[in-house]
Amino acid sequence: METKFEIDEELMALDPKTKLWNRWITFLHKQEERSKLREEMLLRDIKSSVPDYDKVGRLSVTELHVLQEVGGKDRVNVTTIAQHIGVTKSAISKITVKLLKKGLLERYQLEDNQKEVFFRLTSAGEMVNEIHEHYHQRLEMDVYRFLDRYNPAELAFLDEVIREATED
Repeated sequence: METKFEIDEELMALDPKTKLWNRWITFLHKQEERSKLREEMLLRDIKSSVPDYDKVGRLSVTELHVLQEVGGKDRVNVTTIAQHIGVTKSAISKITVKLLKKGLLERYQLEDNQKEVFFRLTSAGEMVNEIHEHYHQRLEMDVYRFLDRYNPAELAFLDEVIREATED
């Protein structure tokens, strides 16, 4: 079995692009593992906090983001959710139906406009959204602590790399 030192030594012998590629793949795998662990932790927190969790069942990341979009806002409909999240209106319609059945969202209409349907969180939806918001705050603080080790020039370079890597 290779030791960490032997693996690092092998990487040092590689050309810079190959070395960076190998580190990138390792980074992606670790991020995927961490993401799964964070999602499990989040769902465990939700399960232990929501009284009727059995009715709620498993929540997808997109469902959590729909709840986040609805939370604390007035007059949120399928169109506004789709625009803010970047998902099709058809997908949002399906997700809102699931969230209504799970008891996390409720529908309402304005007295003077019975055509348009809006959504708001139920008390269980508010609880789930609060846990999700807290999760994001902790994650953001962890990232800031990680980035504290870099100087402004290094952060600017990292920003440029990430921006270019995520452009369509």
